[in-house]
Amino acid sequence: MSTQDDLQPYKNSIIKEMFLHTADENYITARWCWRNRLMTDFFWNSVHALEKYMKAVLLYNGRPVHKFSHNLAELYDAVSEIAGPLLPAQLTQPQGYSGYWVEFTPREFLEKLDQNGNADNRYLTYGYAQHAFYLPMVDTMVWQVRRLIIPLDQPVVHSRDGSAKPSNREILERQPDYAFNLMEALEKTMAADGSEAQHALLNGNLAFAPPNYPHEPFFEGMSARNPVLLRRVLDPLGSTREENARHGYRMAEWLLANTRQSGPVKREIEGAMQSALAAHPGMAASLGAIGPAPQPPVGPNASQPSRTAPSRKLGLLPLLLGAVALPILIFGRR
Repeated sequence: MSTQDDLQPYKNSIIKEMFLHTADENYITARWCWRNRLMTDFFWNSVHALEKYMKAVLLYNGRPVHKFSHNLAELYDAVSEIAGPLLPAQLTQPQGYSGYWVEFTPREFLEKLDQNGNADNRYLTYGYAQHAFYLPMVDTMVWQVRRLIIPLDQPVVHSRDGSAKPSNREILERQPDYAFNLMEALEKTMAADGSEAQHALLNGNLAFAPPNYPHEPFFEGMSARNPVLLRRVLDPLGSTREENARHGYRMAEWLLANTRQSGPVKREIEGAMQSALAAHPGMAASLGAIGPAPQPPVGPNASQPSRTAPSRKLGLLPLLLGAVALPILIFGRR
């Protein structure tokens, strides 16, 4: 009769193929997108990769993941409970990186990454803000989390004579720059000499590139994209000119009637529509033929404006307009 231990190799196979293998592909794709300035998919794939890596850590160490959402910070909290001091307290500037650096805790950086790459931003609902140091921070986070995808408290090898053997955790604690070969897509890509995928993965990668890898100098920089809903809907709705506010109102009606928006975004737009009607009393009559105005709020707070403040307002997103290219020479290894 099968026991739980008998099933473990098959469970590991599922974890590797569904979580680790796909995470490796997401990570390699994210780095390729960065090199080609495709920032929306850089963030999207980076978030996917780190989510899957962290879920693989939890599953390998006996923690179910079915109750977790896609929130990276919550997953990191759970991984931290297992990993303890194996994870860094701060994301410090890697040796060999000459660019501008802002130090974050891993959790702080994951929150920022999630803001730019979460599912609600697939359509650039919020836009994005990208800094040059985001790439080496993603590399560092992948390195730090991926090396934990192993049963941490199991011995490296089982003893035949009953003597104590070091656990995987002890090996990693003793050698902070060591990672087990997981024999998955990342390792195979690293070994694919001269391939485009290998170059996308290793060039400028201070976490994974071998010491003798021929890094090429490259230009990186900071860029941002303000959300189109801010420009085409919210800004006109907030205009002091009735003509502009009316245009924004009609755009908001079309948007809400023809596209699906998350709850916070929908509530923010509806609140802006009501504010526009309050600011321009004569506008309601001219809009009557176009469609009904949003209904006023009901309940104990009915006297208050119905502008529910989401955790991240479109109109308050601090982004930079345009892009600035900065030369950064990458060399060496972490």
